[in-house]
Amino acid sequence: MNDDGGPLTGQRQICVFARLWEPGLGDLIQREIFLSLLKQACPEAELALIVGPTAAERFAEFFDRHSRADRVLSCPEYGDEDPGRWDRFRAAVADAGYGCCLIDPDSRGLGAEQAARCGIGIRIGFTSGQRDDSYLTRAIRLPAAIFGLPDLLDFARALAGALGVAVPAAEAVLPWFRFAPQPVPVLPSPVVAVHPGGARHWNRRWPLARYGELCARLAAEGASLVLAGPADEAGELAELAAGAVTVVCAGESLDTVASWLAAADVLVGNDSALGHIAAALRTPTVVLYGPGMTEFMWTRVYLRHDGINRHYECQTIRNLPRGPGVTTMPCRYSCHYPYVSAAGPYPRCLTDIPVDTVYQAVLRQLARGRRAPAAAGREA
Repeated sequence: MNDDGGPLTGQRQICVFARLWEPGLGDLIQREIFLSLLKQACPEAELALIVGPTAAERFAEFFDRHSRADRVLSCPEYGDEDPGRWDRFRAAVADAGYGCCLIDPDSRGLGAEQAARCGIGIRIGFTSGQRDDSYLTRAIRLPAAIFGLPDLLDFARALAGALGVAVPAAEAVLPWFRFAPQPVPVLPSPVVAVHPGGARHWNRRWPLARYGELCARLAAEGASLVLAGPADEAGELAELAAGAVTVVCAGESLDTVASWLAAADVLVGNDSALGHIAAALRTPTVVLYGPGMTEFMWTRVYLRHDGINRHYECQTIRNLPRGPGVTTMPCRYSCHYPYVSAAGPYPRCLTDIPVDTVYQAVLRQLARGRRAPAAAGREA
């Protein structure tokens, strides 16, 4: 099929190439914005998300229950260049008969050239200035970005234009997150969800002791606390329990976590997946930022979001991959890169954030009142 640049209404099978380097759940939740636009353009099409096998296994619960992707397929892992595995992968994709492919802007080693070799006729993607651009049949050129780099609104509007669907308003560019509401106890207001954790390979955590001080202050003012995180953070969460009304939500299903976030008046936590889920549910957030360049990505679209960031120059240097599982992070203060333990070390850009700064941000969000309800159709 030739790509005439028109509507994709005739497509019945669309795939998205998203071979990301060490993706976190938050990265995948943001991709739901792309999937929603594809569903808007082709409501009847089956959407297949193609990721590495580690991501497919690690985030199986999310893909099975909470994503707009109808199917998840595995491609060779990042760093795997075995010719036989690539031949088998391309043959499987070709046999599936996908007529259209969207190339994620962060997909590494799986782009428009591979889509062409799979026989996919319509190949949509954001230009990068690299050789792979020549294989795009529908190249998307982003406008000059306000913050120096494109953010979620830039990507969403550019993709909407390429797909021939309505350009979304800023407040509509939220991740889609389906969940089945679970019964959770009704706690005395205000309810503050606290997420002190995050990925261990990438130290973007405010010190746990500071969270302890924050929780104690909030509990003293009568707040109910919901302490959330994965099962391996249960011990750390238990250290934060303060006051008579505290719930520890460790290792629970995403349905349960989302139900708690939907019931909360505000979420305060590190730059991690729960902030994106809260944004999808329109729950106000206070997020603390350390190393990386992530805050600018959603400043214009997460409208009930309050970011706290020291904005040190070295924070804006992106993590540099040196191979699977090996990274570096240039830092003017020689901060330790991965997370080791609650005792530290922590990056200076996070240790320099005072407890009172975070406490006042939480109070401001609470003073603004409860969030608007989650958009219709996001609950299953």
